[in-house]
Amino acid sequence: MTMTILFVCNDNAGLSPMAEACLNAVSDGSLRAFSAGLAPASHLAPATARVLAENGIPCGGLVPKPWELFALPHAPSPDVVVALTPGVAAATGQIWGGPTRHMCWSLAPGREAASPIQQARDAFATLRREIGMRFAGGGTDRRVLRRSA
Repeated sequence: MTMTILFVCNDNAGLSPMAEACLNAVSDGSLRAFSAGLAPASHLAPATARVLAENGIPCGGLVPKPWELFALPHAPSPDVVVALTPGVAAATGQIWGGPTRHMCWSLAPGREAASPIQQARDAFATLRREIGMRFAGGGTDRRVLRRSA
């Protein structure tokens, strides 16, 4: 059975679509990632698309969407919801109860002096590391899915 992971950030234009694409790229099929935002942007951030392309990860089909979409009756029900930015956990925490696991990843903000592309590269490196640590190379062994503090 496939485990569904929902990554949520504020605008669903940068962090969460990068996490979605990264996890789906390394998954062996036992994990399926989606992404959403609290207040979705109108389009994917250009730096996000560029960084994914630089890493050989397709970004086709990545479009910002509201997290409420995943609360609809026929939407994929997440097994794990990962809050990537402050405030996300508080906004979405009561929506999915029961067996849904909630995680908060503290991603350090990008350097203020850095260009948008460098901020996206830094964020991608952090996300790739977190995904590797927490999802064991894309889901070959779900038992290593670790709770965050």
